[in-house]
Amino acid sequence: MSTSSRPQPPRTSPGGRPKSKAVLTFAVTAALLSTVQPATATSSRAGSAKGPAGCHVPAEPGRFEDGTGSATLTVTEVGDDCRRTYKLSSSLTGERVFTEAPGTPTLRSGSVLLDGLYAMAHDDARLNRTDEVSDGSYNHGDPVECPGGCYLTGKSWTYVWTRDVSYSADLGLTPADPERMRNTLAFKLSDRRDGSGDTQIIQDTGTGGSYPNSTDRVVWALGAGEIINWLPDGKRQAFAAKAYEAIRNTVEHDRKVVFDTGDGLYRGEHSFLDWREQSYPDWTKDDVATIASSRSLSTNVAHWVALDTAARLAAGAGDRAAAGKYRVWAGDLLKAIRTKFWLPEKGQFSQMLSTELDTSPVDRYDALGTSLAVLTGVATPGQAAKAVENYPQTPYGPSVLWPQQQGVEAYHNNGIWPFVTAYMMRAAARTGNDGVATQQADSLVRGAALFGTNKENINLTTGKTDTAINSDRQLWSVAGMMSMVQQSIFGIDAKEDGLHIEPFLPAKLRDTYFADSRSATLNGVNYRGHKLDITLQLPPGKAAQGAFEVSSMTLNGRRIEAGRPLTEDMLGDGTARLRVELGAPAAGSGEAARQPVDLSSKEALYGPRTPDVRRVAPNSAGNRLQLSLDTGDEAASKVTMDVLRDGAVIAEGVPVKGGRQTWVDDRSVDLDSVSHCYSVRLRYSSSGNTSQHAEPECYWGPDHDRVQKVTGEDFEATGGKKTTNDRGTYYADWGTAPDDKLTARITPKADGEYLLQADAAVGNPVNTGVAGGMKMLRVRDDATGELVTEDVIAMPNTGSWSTVRGSTFVKARLKKGTTYRIELGQDRRAVNMSYFSANARYNDTMSGPANYSDVYAIKAMLRKADTPQAK
Repeated sequence: MSTSSRPQPPRTSPGGRPKSKAVLTFAVTAALLSTVQPATATSSRAGSAKGPAGCHVPAEPGRFEDGTGSATLTVTEVGDDCRRTYKLSSSLTGERVFTEAPGTPTLRSGSVLLDGLYAMAHDDARLNRTDEVSDGSYNHGDPVECPGGCYLTGKSWTYVWTRDVSYSADLGLTPADPERMRNTLAFKLSDRRDGSGDTQIIQDTGTGGSYPNSTDRVVWALGAGEIINWLPDGKRQAFAAKAYEAIRNTVEHDRKVVFDTGDGLYRGEHSFLDWREQSYPDWTKDDVATIASSRSLSTNVAHWVALDTAARLAAGAGDRAAAGKYRVWAGDLLKAIRTKFWLPEKGQFSQMLSTELDTSPVDRYDALGTSLAVLTGVATPGQAAKAVENYPQTPYGPSVLWPQQQGVEAYHNNGIWPFVTAYMMRAAARTGNDGVATQQADSLVRGAALFGTNKENINLTTGKTDTAINSDRQLWSVAGMMSMVQQSIFGIDAKEDGLHIEPFLPAKLRDTYFADSRSATLNGVNYRGHKLDITLQLPPGKAAQGAFEVSSMTLNGRRIEAGRPLTEDMLGDGTARLRVELGAPAAGSGEAARQPVDLSSKEALYGPRTPDVRRVAPNSAGNRLQLSLDTGDEAASKVTMDVLRDGAVIAEGVPVKGGRQTWVDDRSVDLDSVSHCYSVRLRYSSSGNTSQHAEPECYWGPDHDRVQKVTGEDFEATGGKKTTNDRGTYYADWGTAPDDKLTARITPKADGEYLLQADAAVGNPVNTGVAGGMKMLRVRDDATGELVTEDVIAMPNTGSWSTVRGSTFVKARLKKGTTYRIELGQDRRAVNMSYFSANARYNDTMSGPANYSDVYAIKAMLRKADTPQAK
């Protein structure tokens, strides 16, 4: 589960194949063979259940086995309606018995293993159904009603979290119960507490007080779009109208608060990878404003989805002007993502642009962001194919980020998350990569079979569930197992024009799990109240590579054009039957699976430790800038260094001496007029894996004279109480009242581009909350009152009221000798999540919205002068 959405802990086989054994081969080194053995999906003779006439009863159980453990799935009973009861026996978790419930789809593939695991996913979903939810941070832990019934996030997560339910809806869970999914998503919508309406999507509790440090609430649109396409008439239109209102209000708000007009991207933390130490450099863990100003791949793709959905819903509502506007916004964002995140030499998308003072893309990757870019079409076809083909794999499946970070416990780091694996399988199917798709299926089957439930995550170094936090029947993992069957293998995709069926069944996956079966049927798919059985008719013989091609389709015995969407009229009453004839894979269509990474090699699995830029200052001659660096304890012979300046790589493969050293930027001839900001990263020569970027260090001129600072001593203030301590003078109890305002006056020493920032303390926890500090920063010409610029700044939680840190930045062009009035004040846009009614039940904000910040200073920092400053 995404941990900063809730308080973190203190640091806290197939039947039908009686004569042979299919082997899932995992490439591992000899050093690991004692712990990682080839996995085997087999069938073995055992007692079998007897069923009524007309019901197929498997003669043999399904088995899975590798070096970690073994599992056996047995059909123990078959009811009059042909629904089975299964017993799963695992050497790791014991026994579990579950029955295919009436009304749920059933899989009959010839593999008891696959059929049973699909049934287990539906049983996990049943166990997550609830009429009320609870969490210790809400309503003092007492239950909260979820109107109409909801899904819990998992056995250990008994509330509803925006990203979890949204990804679950988009994966495989919506067809199981579209109305319950609708209710669960609706639980995450809220109007404002002041009665002014403005229904928006709720960003869960999280990093630095949540929004705007985290902005991936827009992934709600991904789930809503899927639900709309499954709901029946009447219910579909009503939810579409509600969704449009919420998405429209949210994207309009975000455009004013977290969109950067300079680079065309949205700011905010990774979607899902939201435990700072796990996926960001260690220097960000307490300085959350750096995360708030980062641009991440996954979150930007989620913003694209929201804009695309808003455009489509606006068109459906007859709002042509809004539809056109959102379509332009979406198109511009698509171009920005394709150009700013793509690493052509790596054939991968960068995980993020790390922060405002270092906007260069990191040489690190994110499986969810990559998959979403592929599936949404944000990636070009060429980018999509390369990104899927090149994403690293491990013996147990794909890690959710790459490379791993040294010294960080397993969770996101060193973690495999089944829902992300399911997205990667969909992306592989989209790009026709059967090798990668089969690897993902093997990973999903392994995790569910061995652990007897759909676990939250798996430790990629051990193949077990020994991670910092884990949960049974995690909702998006449940959905991921359903997705493997429904969306990837059977190719089910509900769209506005009907139900599309485009199967993607790799020959190797078929050979592993049900080689002797001539068909695979998914019975009882419920599409807008119509029942549908889908049968994949499989060709005889064995194919080494590629995915089977659709040769023909018949609906209720009548041939239809392959790929034609199925409409409600075509399905009619009763149960419709679709037969999809699959032919042999096209010659040369196969893609070899990527060789798994050698887990015994530190340099293959991890990136180097994060280096440090200790100081930037003129060299002894005073005509170039010199970096004082600490490259840590990495062996100098094994790493090289890249130097980054102002968001661009200016030197690659620089030799490393080890420990402390210096490096001179020979191109910094403009040091008298430009405040260059530097970072460095290390790279293992053997694997190419890179470290996180060092914390940026800027040259702010001799004696820091390009930074002008006004302290609380000189503020003009409305509200709060002027207070002094050993950190300076500030205004306490300030920031929540409607009229609270702070004003500072600054007269620049040069014409040029400036960054404006506040220094503040917000004493709430760094890893959670809904009430981080936010204010509108306005710059006015003091003489004329003319507005020069305005933007929202975030002053995230600092963990203690005695800890003072910088806010996010506002960019401004200022003139030498002109006095400017910089104001911090309230604005309808500068609101955190405590201003929304849903958080009237959050324990810390029950009494009302909170937006407190102890502001110590307001600064103007000269980034680039129009002409060199006089010395």
